[in-house]
Amino acid sequence: MDGRKVRKLRKINDMTIEKLSEKTGFTASYISQVERNLIEPSLTALGKICKVLNVSPYYFLDDGSSVIVTRKEERQVLYVTEKGMELEYLLPIENENNKVKLKVYKFALNSGKWDNDNFSIIDSDKCVIIVKGKLIVTFSDYNEILDEGDSVYISSYVPHKLFNPSDERAEMICIITPS
Repeated sequence: MDGRKVRKLRKINDMTIEKLSEKTGFTASYISQVERNLIEPSLTALGKICKVLNVSPYYFLDDGSSVIVTRKEERQVLYVTEKGMELEYLLPIENENNKVKLKVYKFALNSGKWDNDNFSIIDSDKCVIIVKGKLIVTFSDYNEILDEGDSVYISSYVPHKLFNPSDERAEMICIITPS
């Protein structure tokens, strides 16, 4: 548990240590030790603190990985020159340091190019949003033509591939879950 979060919430609520201790029934010394990470409160004590601060116990137990900021200059970019593709990951790719449950990337496909030679079949649901240009989504038995602003949701295991039929580069946002 991160006791600094107790202090932060206490201050946001314009509450002194003495006021928090009075409302929880703990001593000011105890609250101070919790805030400085010198002691870990029991679940019962944590429950009392949470009730006074009007927050779930999960707020204090969260390790901070539930909020991940990716700066533009930190994004990973993958270029596939032979296919005329560029993928820019808007979120980090899942690894041991984060538990990102979806993959979000900007995807650019050059004029007259396919994203794959064969149909893609993935174990994830996928959403493609056309930001610029035109796209043909080819399924095993039909095609969908998408224009700028359109989107398509593709359930997992549905064979598909993407084609840019226009004279300009097509740009889209892809969201895949689970990652």
